[in-house]
Formats: sequence, C-alpha cells, structure tokens
Amino acid sequence: MATNAHSNTRKKSQLTRGHKKKARTRQQLLDAALRIYARAGVGGLALNALAEEAGVSNGTIYNYFRSREQVLEAVGLELAIQLSEQILVASEAVDSGAERLCIAVRTFMNKALSDPDWTRALISVVRYAEGMRSALGSYLRADLQAGHRQGDFHYANEEMAMSIVISATLGAMNLLVEQGPVEHADRIAAKMVLQALGVPDEQARHIAELPLPGAQG
Repeated sequence: MATNAHSNTRKKSQLTRGHKKKARTRQQLLDAALRIYARAGVGGLALNALAEEAGVSNGTIYNYFRSREQVLEAVGLELAIQLSEQILVASEAVDSGAERLCIAVRTFMNKALSDPDWTRALISVVRYAEGMRSALGSYLRADLQAGHRQGDFHYANEEMAMSIVISATLGAMNLLVEQGPVEHADRIAAKMVLQALGVPDEQARHIAELPLPGAQG
C-alpha cells in the first residue's frame, strides 16, 4: 500500500508539473501575441508569425490555439482585463458605484478612439467568448451592486443590467470605430448608460462630466 501511495503521489506531482509547464507555454505564446499586436496590430497576428515570435514550432501553436480567431480572443481578453485593472486602480479612491461605472465606460470609449484595431478585435470576439464576458462582468458587477445599495441604480435584474451596460458600451465603441469621432462621446455614452440604470438626467449628466482620475485640468 505504501508503494501504491508513493506511486500515486508521484503521478500527481508529474501532472502538476505538466499543468504548470502547459500554463507557462500558453502565457509565453500570449505574451508573444501581445508583442505582435503592439507592433503590427491585428493584421500581424498570424499563427506562423506567432510561432516565430515565441520561438516555438508551428505544431506547438496548435496545442494551445486552433485558429487565428482563438489567438485574437485570447489577446482581446487579456487587453480587456488589463484595461479593467487599470480602471480599478484609477477609481480606487471613488466610493460611488455610479461614478466608478462611469469611469469605466468613458475609459473604454476613449480606448476605442485611440486603438480602433483593438476595439474591432474586442467586438468581434466578445459575442462568442464566454471568458471575456465573464471577465468584463466580474469588474462590472461590484459597481452595479454598489450603485444599487447606494440608491443610484434601479434595476429589476442584475444580469440584464450587466448585459445592457456591456452591450451599450460596445455598441457605442463600434460607432466610433466605424463612423469616426463624436464630440464628447465618452460623456454622452456614460450619461446614457447611467440613465438606463435609473439615474435621473441631471445627476447622470453631472457624474458623466466629472474629471476622469488622473486627467489633467
């Protein structure tokens, strides 16, 4: 029995090492994809270019990503999470859930103006990328719940409220990418999202026009 126990422990250790190695390789590929994206945009994210950048064989790529679309999904998710984390840090001192949500909407809108390629990638994959919806939702849920507790948000169903915020924000981002800049687009979108969550017009306008954390002037 001792021998069997030792054998089982060794197998578990080998499995753990295997999982860790696989996770490291996937992260290596993702880091390489992010470098390609930063250098060449969405158009540069071909699987053969990714293999060359990461220093692995083409066959290795297919152990982690079966298509270019899966690479785009992973990159879009990673960048969306990074942006959400930046927003979280920027709004750390803000107590109001409504204000924090407004900061998030405006930041994503401004990102659409500065990086249309990323926005197209985000919009193209968010429709079917469950991981991305979950990641974005995890940052949004806390702000919705805070705004509800504080009496600013009024909604009958939390999941539907989350869907409305994400869909409205992505739709507004897509408008900027496809049709060009709109003056004060970030404020307009944020105000309309707040109104959809039950914030009175004047209060929504005031919140939407507050300076963004870290903004000059």
